[in-house]
Amino acid sequence: MNDASKIRRRLKDAIEKASFGDVAPEERDRLLHVVVVGGGPTGVEFAGEMHDLVTEDLAKWVPSLSRHIKITLVEALPNVLPSFDKRLVNYTEYMFAKNGIQLRTNTRVHSVGDRTLRVSTNGVESDVPYGTIVWAAGIRARQFAHTLRAKVPDVQTSARGLIIDDYLRVQGTQDIWALGDCTVSKNAPLAQVASQQGKWLARRLNALAHDTDAFQKIQTHKPFTYASNGSLAYIGSERAIAELPWFNKQITLNGPFASVFWKAYCLWELSSVRSSLSVATDWAKRALFGRTMSVD
Repeated sequence: MNDASKIRRRLKDAIEKASFGDVAPEERDRLLHVVVVGGGPTGVEFAGEMHDLVTEDLAKWVPSLSRHIKITLVEALPNVLPSFDKRLVNYTEYMFAKNGIQLRTNTRVHSVGDRTLRVSTNGVESDVPYGTIVWAAGIRARQFAHTLRAKVPDVQTSARGLIIDDYLRVQGTQDIWALGDCTVSKNAPLAQVASQQGKWLARRLNALAHDTDAFQKIQTHKPFTYASNGSLAYIGSERAIAELPWFNKQITLNGPFASVFWKAYCLWELSSVRSSLSVATDWAKRALFGRTMSVD
């Protein structure tokens, strides 16, 4: 919530500064440039929601400025959403182009300054001015993970995090397990993966209450196997993409119907009926009265 408030406050301040009459056009364009770094589901969804905010609300509140607001998504890989079906990736890129969201793929970020970020696209470096930047790319593991990795440098050779085996054990150590974004394994660093890893490991460790030799016996169980429950992403303009398991196949959906499915799944995943009703009510109020830019 704090990060969301900071982003909203930063965007609101940038719009207010850009509205001053003595602001040069170049400075106005910088202030109204929103850059999202990271082309995974988080970055894509933020860019889509940002587009909706501009077209549905800012166009009414600040019509003279909304047409100058620019959204750019920066991704180091050749395309966004690398874990999704290619057809869904193509549909997302088509919708972004239609909505005026600029995609800069094959672009790496080298540094972020107060007003610009330094990037390189296919080896050519350039500075990108921005007013608001949102980091949705990979994150560095906590220092504890790197300290542990340094204890066994011959085995822990990845700078990204802790290398684990199929039983979630940190390689080169004994009776130490790790999961989630701080690890390196054959599975992608997704929330679904981390959730399933946590449940699998909890079942194994709960056995300690009944068997003091469970540490040694943990390898006698079946190793952790990730089972995809499907992937969803909202891409703006009341459209989404979905990749869902169906028996031994994967079916793909896109467009308005996928957006309804995405919303239904979001409500289903919330922790309580109260939370689901609260979110559904917020969506209804937004549809009727628009968003609010309040940051308190």
